[in-house]
Amino acid sequence: MSTTPAALTLAAFAAHAGTDFTVDGLEGVSLHLSEAAPLDTAAPNDRQFSLMFRGPATPLLEQATHALAHPAMGPLAIFLVPVGRDAQGVHYQAIFN
Repeated sequence: MSTTPAALTLAAFAAHAGTDFTVDGLEGVSLHLSEAAPLDTAAPNDRQFSLMFRGPATPLLEQATHALAHPAMGPLAIFLVPVGRDAQGVHYQAIFN
């Protein structure tokens, strides 16, 4: 069962902050949802938000739509952009606007 676009809200993702999303097609690779935040903190909107994920140092996921899966949310297609790298791995951002 896949998650419908109507279910892709800030609240839905915030409920799963701190959990892992597996990357389809890459055995053993997952992304940790480290943050789910509104784009405009002055006027929060459940449909306009940013997600920050942390993944391993390798493989580097290119900027593209990636098939992810979560035990509670099911399969998802999310456009990810690599935005940084540190000792913990690579950081990716997804914007919903």
